[in-house]
Amino acid sequence: MSEAIVNGVRLHYERHGRGEPVLLISGFALSSAVFEPVLALYTDRFECLLYDNRGAGRSEAPLHPTSMPELAADAAGLLTALGHDSAHVYGVSMGGMVAQELAISFPERVRGLVLAATTPGGPRALWPSLREWGALGGGVARTRSLAGALFSERFRREHPERVRELLRYFARHRATSRGAWWHWWAVAYHDTVSRLGEIQAPTLVLHGGEDALTPLGNAELLAERIPDAELVVIPGAGHAFPLERPEESARAVMEWMDRRPPIAPGRPRDGLAARYEPLTRAFGLPIGAMRTGASLFERTLRR
Repeated sequence: MSEAIVNGVRLHYERHGRGEPVLLISGFALSSAVFEPVLALYTDRFECLLYDNRGAGRSEAPLHPTSMPELAADAAGLLTALGHDSAHVYGVSMGGMVAQELAISFPERVRGLVLAATTPGGPRALWPSLREWGALGGGVARTRSLAGALFSERFRREHPERVRELLRYFARHRATSRGAWWHWWAVAYHDTVSRLGEIQAPTLVLHGGEDALTPLGNAELLAERIPDAELVVIPGAGHAFPLERPEESARAVMEWMDRRPPIAPGRPRDGLAARYEPLTRAFGLPIGAMRTGASLFERTLRR
């Protein structure tokens, strides 16, 4: 078991494979164990850096709430702790929210950016129904509902044993109630819609065509607003499409990489935004709430 102290918090991490580094960021209150079923598809080409976000899995859950800016600063700090100035970044679901914030606040740390099954958040995003939110909140205690939120109806019908096997990875190293609540608040006040144009990294937006938890319109919004973005939809797949359709999902990433020259990291931010990032990070939740309020006001004006 490997651990690093990053921004004063103990984070669990793992390293697998050889090649260009890729930082894999997992979803809401989940450990990085969810990547294990598909890891072998990536380790021949990349050094895969896996870790548990603060508040999840085997990492520490501090007593105070967290925010996307703080989670992004953890990702940047972990890269430094592991001896990498930058890496490709692959974020899934909530991990994609962290990846967006990382690319905006720390562009010099991000090479290629893969945003999978995720959303820019805020009032202008599309949100799941209460049924899907309830399934996620119920976790593995409601495995049938959770399976419905994560996988397509066809996959559940045709591969029930595989669904049960995959769900076990979601149950491993479960977050504490406190950690799950802190992630909930971070998600609630995540809103990057107005800042997506600041992302310098070439971006692949990947989404399942039958995603019930994060509607497809969110991927379309990300691809529209990020300057150098390409949208690839895995038809018929659900929210957890990297697990449901692993070979097709990995092939989409490899082909996207192959069509590009070597991807360099972005330029560091300058000015007050960069200088005061540690301070604004500490107020990530109230700043997120203000951004969300501004988005709601703008949306209201457009009606």
